[in-house]
Amino acid sequence: MLNIATVTLNLPLYKTFDYLMPDSCSSIMPGSRVEVPFGNKKIVGIVILCKSNQKKEQTHYKLKKIAKVIDTKPTISKDMLSLCTWASNYYQHPIGQVLFNALPQQIRKGKSIKEDDFIALDKEKLIIEQNKIKLNDEQNKIYKEIYRNRSKFISYLINGITGSGKTEVYIKLTDAIVKNCGQVLVIVPEINLTPQTVARFKKYLNCNIFSYHSSITEREKVKIWNYSKNSNLDVVIGTRSSVFLPFKNLKMIIVDEEHDASLKQQEKFKYHARDLSIIRAKNLNIPIIIGSATPSFESLYNSDINKSTQFNLTKRFFKTELPKIAIVDTNKDIPDDGISNFLKESIKTQLNKKKQCLLFIGRRGFSSALMCKTCSWVSKCNKCESYMTYHQSQKLIKCHHCGYQEKILQNPGGCEKCNIYPIGYGTQRIEEKIKKLFPKARIARIDSDTISNIKKLNEFVNKANNNEIDILIGTQMLVKGHDFPDVTLVGIIDIDSGLYSLDFRGLEKTAQLITQVSGRSGRKEHGGQVIIQTRRPNHPLLYVLLKKGYIEFSKENMKERKKIGLPPFSYISLIRASSTVKNKSLLFLEEIKRKFNNEKSIFFYGPAEAPIARKNNMYFFQILFGSKNRSSLAIKTQEIRQYMDRKKPYNIRWTLDVDPIDLY
Repeated sequence: MLNIATVTLNLPLYKTFDYLMPDSCSSIMPGSRVEVPFGNKKIVGIVILCKSNQKKEQTHYKLKKIAKVIDTKPTISKDMLSLCTWASNYYQHPIGQVLFNALPQQIRKGKSIKEDDFIALDKEKLIIEQNKIKLNDEQNKIYKEIYRNRSKFISYLINGITGSGKTEVYIKLTDAIVKNCGQVLVIVPEINLTPQTVARFKKYLNCNIFSYHSSITEREKVKIWNYSKNSNLDVVIGTRSSVFLPFKNLKMIIVDEEHDASLKQQEKFKYHARDLSIIRAKNLNIPIIIGSATPSFESLYNSDINKSTQFNLTKRFFKTELPKIAIVDTNKDIPDDGISNFLKESIKTQLNKKKQCLLFIGRRGFSSALMCKTCSWVSKCNKCESYMTYHQSQKLIKCHHCGYQEKILQNPGGCEKCNIYPIGYGTQRIEEKIKKLFPKARIARIDSDTISNIKKLNEFVNKANNNEIDILIGTQMLVKGHDFPDVTLVGIIDIDSGLYSLDFRGLEKTAQLITQVSGRSGRKEHGGQVIIQTRRPNHPLLYVLLKKGYIEFSKENMKERKKIGLPPFSYISLIRASSTVKNKSLLFLEEIKRKFNNEKSIFFYGPAEAPIARKNNMYFFQILFGSKNRSSLAIKTQEIRQYMDRKKPYNIRWTLDVDPIDLY
């Protein structure tokens, strides 16, 4: 009789391996870590299945023995094993890599974690002066309904206008769950949002609250992982990876800003934290709340077909009016370095009132490219099909796709005397212009060039909230969920690129951006104003969005989606292939289409050049395929993935993305 353990490894392999259990251990529980011989070395693996009572002659090859059993108790719980198995099958990613992705780095390496490695938290020492949260009628109705159904799986969508107090509802529900000895997971899309969210929860809750994201130390990650496993913490506020924490008594999951693309992992294991959270809540039979001022079309559609229960918050928590919105036609009021005369005068008015202004531009750097007026030279990357952004402070042009950078030559185009001028606007160019216009104003630029870690972000937020900054200039990093109570004017420098995006989600993302950015204005007792600069003031998106609101816009836009059968009315997968030989990957994708385009239930778009057709000297092509039936697509996606594994030419790289967010 043989006792065999099926082990999965942290390798890009879709198969598992059988090993004999050691003589000293007759049984090992699934989810336990073991050390196994693999090739000429020993590596850490995770047991996913144990088999016994098999006759020796049934095995046609010699099995190696497990070298060491690391865990006496499973490191991966049944709940997490189930979630990771589902994720592996759905996203077509190796189960070993999915399971190891759910563990902190030290635990992946096989380090033993003892329960007394970290001192158990003493809740009696957490007594603080607790503020009492007060809800309005809309909020209280939502709270009571969710709390009444707290012991079963229901997916709730809270659609609340910016400043309507979604977070206060989360806090009230969390308080009730924690007082009944339950744990709560709150997922936010960005590291930048964790400090303010933690601060708001701690203001009202007298319990153990921790943040979890990639910027904390490895030791801190292990500590929080261990605390959550042993019920030594009550609330975790984290980014997408926190969905894999091994809670012992998880009773509610909250996903804030659920529309945000940052909730989708874009590299390697391409999972969506919102969707995995819904699966985990369903497995545990607990409620999940997803909230946004601009819900994704997928979430709105799920509400329409009764897959989720929708609540609406229509009033601002601090009873201020929604900001007044003005459209500036930049064909008439021509901007000077990005700033129209109307915007300039509006900023001056607010500064005279001692109020703050926020200027949003979606691109960092000084300008999107440089050009020579004499010879028409353009700063284009030699390794990519993209333009290089000018960073004036460093006197460099940089490719934001492959990372290549170079200094600006005196005559880069080769003509006798290049006359270089900037094309487009970036945060640096806007900052320089604002400093010239308002030399006495205190100005701060916020983008990934100036904010490299969470400490710098906290310093900036504190300065902004203490009125040490008059004009805030930044990218999406600045506007995502942040609350600046004294900002009364928001200027959106240019939205035209979003109005003509090739991505079928382009208008949805632009509408979300406009709504979210506008929501930064007039959030407390002050009224607000929003100024949008555009060359297309009569664009249908702007009319519907600004006159009727985001929900009406979504209804109109989803009619177009339905006509062409794209999400949320279908499900899609994306394959992107690359090669150093230009048409090699194109031919490979055409071969896949010919072989698998044989069912009416599956549709194919492409293959075609990827949005960035050349990156780091690799040529990229992509193909999109989908179905109105999720199960049919899942089967076809697996078949195509298995075919690519077997047939892929040696010099072609490919990635598979199920439910892709960014197509362009």
